[in-house]
Amino acid sequence: MNFLAHLHLSDGTPGSMLGGIAADFVKGPEVAALPAVIRAGIHLHRQVDGFTDRHPVVQRSIGRIAEGYQWFSGIIIDIYYDHILARDWVRYCTEPLSTFAARSYVALETLLPQLSAEAHEFVRRFIDDDRLMRYATPDGIEDTLARVSHRIALRIPSRAIRLEEAMPDLLDQHIALAADFHRFYPELIAFANQCKATAQEPR
Repeated sequence: MNFLAHLHLSDGTPGSMLGGIAADFVKGPEVAALPAVIRAGIHLHRQVDGFTDRHPVVQRSIGRIAEGYQWFSGIIIDIYYDHILARDWVRYCTEPLSTFAARSYVALETLLPQLSAEAHEFVRRFIDDDRLMRYATPDGIEDTLARVSHRIALRIPSRAIRLEEAMPDLLDQHIALAADFHRFYPELIAFANQCKATAQEPR
């Protein structure tokens, strides 16, 4: 899943929200050095990703656009699922998306000093660009795909790809992809709630 979903599935505390965003930027010893609340958010992020990657409905969505994108199809679907969540936000949350986004940004702002320079820069741009609200528009998703493509090209030049070129396929398949998402996401919510409840049980 992508960032809007991870924030929505967090426990709502600043640490859990930041962990949901930072999980893609911190590894190994860096994780161990973070406060426990952020580590818990990172752990939840990774549990959610594992459940998502294994789910047959998600695999079906990936198959709808896989031709030409190979391994990157999963990344494209993760991002496009955030578009569907943003567009259909009222199905899953009574808090308006704009209010949720503003609250998320405040939470992330308070914990920016805990992050590495790379993660700090990413989250700073994420907030300044109002990325959560932009997910609700096709242009915002296309821009997100282009940004991810740029990061891939910098890190793995041999695998450089223009993910934004998937937009015509995504829009053509929107109805089917939205049906997939709305079948899958309630199961993901239930899974995330179970993970959070288990983490809070006395040991």
